[in-house]
Amino acid sequence: MEPGRRPIMGLLLFSCLFTGLVPEAANAQTPVVVTATRMAQTADETLASVTVISRDQIQRSQAGSLTELLRGVTGIDIVTQGGAGQLSSMFMRGTNPGHVALLVDGLRMGSVTAGRVSWEFIPLHQVERIEIVRGPNSALYGSEAIGGVIQIFTRRGRGPLQWSATAGGGRYNSREATLDLSGSAADNWFSGRFSRLETDGFDARDPTVEFSTPIDDPDDDGHANTALSLRAGHRFAGGSELEFHGLHAQGNVEFDSSAPYPDEDDFVEQVLGVSLRTPLTAFLDLTATAGRSLDERESFRSGVPDSTIHFDSERRSFSLQGDYAPSDEDIVTLGLDYHDDRVDSSTPYNETARYTQAVFAQYRGERGGYTLLARIRPLDDEQFGNHTTGNLAWGYQLHPTTRLVASWGTAYRAPTFNDLYFPDFMGFPTSNPDLNPEESETLEFGAEGRAGGLDWDLRIFRTRIDDLIVFDLASFLPANVDQATIEGLEAALSGDLYGWTTSASATFLNPTDDNTGNILPRRTKRSLKLDIDRRFGKAGIGASFIAQSARFDDRDNTITLGGYGLLDLRAAWQLDRNWQLQGRLENALDKDYQTVDTYNTAGRSLFVALRYRADAQAH
Repeated sequence: MEPGRRPIMGLLLFSCLFTGLVPEAANAQTPVVVTATRMAQTADETLASVTVISRDQIQRSQAGSLTELLRGVTGIDIVTQGGAGQLSSMFMRGTNPGHVALLVDGLRMGSVTAGRVSWEFIPLHQVERIEIVRGPNSALYGSEAIGGVIQIFTRRGRGPLQWSATAGGGRYNSREATLDLSGSAADNWFSGRFSRLETDGFDARDPTVEFSTPIDDPDDDGHANTALSLRAGHRFAGGSELEFHGLHAQGNVEFDSSAPYPDEDDFVEQVLGVSLRTPLTAFLDLTATAGRSLDERESFRSGVPDSTIHFDSERRSFSLQGDYAPSDEDIVTLGLDYHDDRVDSSTPYNETARYTQAVFAQYRGERGGYTLLARIRPLDDEQFGNHTTGNLAWGYQLHPTTRLVASWGTAYRAPTFNDLYFPDFMGFPTSNPDLNPEESETLEFGAEGRAGGLDWDLRIFRTRIDDLIVFDLASFLPANVDQATIEGLEAALSGDLYGWTTSASATFLNPTDDNTGNILPRRTKRSLKLDIDRRFGKAGIGASFIAQSARFDDRDNTITLGGYGLLDLRAAWQLDRNWQLQGRLENALDKDYQTVDTYNTAGRSLFVALRYRADAQAH
């Protein structure tokens, strides 16, 4: 099936058949989404393609890391270069790893030098909820949001004072411990979370030759991560809320390389922020947010002092947003964003700071069964001047439980500090300050609804990306020389099926390099994921299955990595009111596979944990 062929008729047929064949059921509680429009809406109100992962879902999955949790989610493909803590890259809707924006409690995270997010270092234990918004979102969030936006919300205290602790261990000498304390009283709330993960790991990479240099380092590559999150807030008499939040993770990861080059990283990932939300009138709310994020990396080889290098990124940001709702059918959002990116490195960059400032406007209105969304964002970047992005989206309620949607949007990605400012090497330039931003345009059609206790969503999209930045062999410099077209189809289904909590998703992609006709590297064209869970009294069992087709590891499509299927099993037993025993068996069939050429992945692995949860006021 061609993803872009007759999309409207196909969606109409699918939605009518699905609605007719499955009886309606009572409405289930719909999750609230903030990221899609920068204001709170239920998931069925937003026109975007969204996935919300709650804390209950995270705990039920027993996922060992953020990348493990997100792998195979609708539209998401993650490749890893080894085990825990090793470099992980996310492809959303077939776009590049640098085309996904990450927010933590509203603040941008990621390296401004490498232009990537360190997904492998973000501690899953500190996460309360994850919102995934697929499609172009530069009109709301600026650079990088070509493939989509992921926002992580840290855990917020609520209810009586309580605490919990977990300890566990498993294969590869992996061990993890956590400690939580949270609660709320009157108009105050707070939470504090601590986690520590250690693993000896396994050999991350097979022997190989890279840039004419042999790499043969047959040792276990371990990882350690210590993380802390804090969140506290107060609600004033007039309804205003002031909140502070912080997340800090630091540790070490070992990897394979040849002497005398570094083979270890010490890292720090941190975000600190404060927000004030206040209702100015019955129709106007104002939100102000300020903070900073850090991505710090020190690379070294033990016993080789001259091998140490460091790259530290800092992002400072401020935003002001007003939401005006003159009626129940209309809401207008106006705002401004300011970002200041800075670099401190052992490598002396030609420039070490740049700012971006932008204003944005958004309108959402409902008339009868129709919904309209429009947004625009003009910005000024210190490096490349003015740039404007926008979105238009339309929805039509075809049936009480079925809606059709269509959208168009543009997005962009600013070149990184490495692209623009990396210093000359031996008198030869290695960066290009004349680069333009990468730009994209996306057209999407979809249908979504609810029937028989199941929520379903079907999307067809086409994204064209211009001025892709690659290393140009003609000039030996980064240049805007590539174009790509990505056609895709996504389908998702979730809900209760014969007593089983079920979630299924399928993604079909045709990500093509327009210059060569080749498939873009490291993307799988077909992906399927199925999660099922069920409670039996004090016991709970579950399983996850993910299948992905083959992928190419290089731009020339000469290196093929085979497809694979993975089965993960999990179980939990409530020993008594306070104690719970958990166990997960990852890669239960012991599948040998790779997502990046020469880089190994974990075999069959058992992890067992004991969790204690108590109401501190009762002791």
